[in-house]
Amino acid sequence: MKVKSILTLFLVLAISLFSMPVFAASDWDTFTAEMEKRSKIKDTGAAIVTDMLDIAPQGNEMELWNKLWDGEPRWRAAAAVALINKMFPQGDPSRWEEISGFVPKRGVQPRQLMAMDALFVAVDSLRQIPDGVWGSAYLLYLFGKSGRGKVMFIEEIPEGMDQVLNDVVSVTGLQGDWSIKRTRGKLPILPFYRGYVTRDTADSRNMQYLDGYGSIASNGRYAWDRDRGYVYEVMEDGYERDFWFNP
Repeated sequence: MKVKSILTLFLVLAISLFSMPVFAASDWDTFTAEMEKRSKIKDTGAAIVTDMLDIAPQGNEMELWNKLWDGEPRWRAAAAVALINKMFPQGDPSRWEEISGFVPKRGVQPRQLMAMDALFVAVDSLRQIPDGVWGSAYLLYLFGKSGRGKVMFIEEIPEGMDQVLNDVVSVTGLQGDWSIKRTRGKLPILPFYRGYVTRDTADSRNMQYLDGYGSIASNGRYAWDRDRGYVYEVMEDGYERDFWFNP
């Protein structure tokens, strides 16, 4: 009986000794693969974004924005990266809140939302070119440093960009919380001006307020209907109806 117990103990120890290196090796391989992906996002991704600037078209903000919607993915990506570099301070998407004002000669169209169009198009179009998905992940990595930005534009993301985001995260292993609550509206998110709306209507439609400089705010002079793609001036108390003007 004693001999049998000793043999059983040796068998258990042998299984443990042979199994532990297997699990350790598997964990190590997973760890190194994740670290390689993180490094590739910052190195390869950053290089790809820089390469886009080398072939980027020239133009003002509106001219570059118009180039986001037509042409091959490489050229749309180049225009988008050029617009990101022009609009975000030091080309850093996490600093989106520092952008303010309206598109020149276009009425009430917030530059902050124009800049977000550039980011979304860059992420989408880059992933469609060889190795470009690492550039997509790099831009998202930068943007993800803004917690408020993720709440505003990732948790509630334009239709179609939800699948794009999931693809980029899946392929590159981009770290962080990229969960999506729902889709709202679609690209482009730069809205058309459509007149006036009462505050009650803005609240009932869950519109997003913008301040007097066109920046995202908890309350403000303007209301962005992100589901329908319009921006309105908010009428204060004393008005009983909305005035809508077609763009």
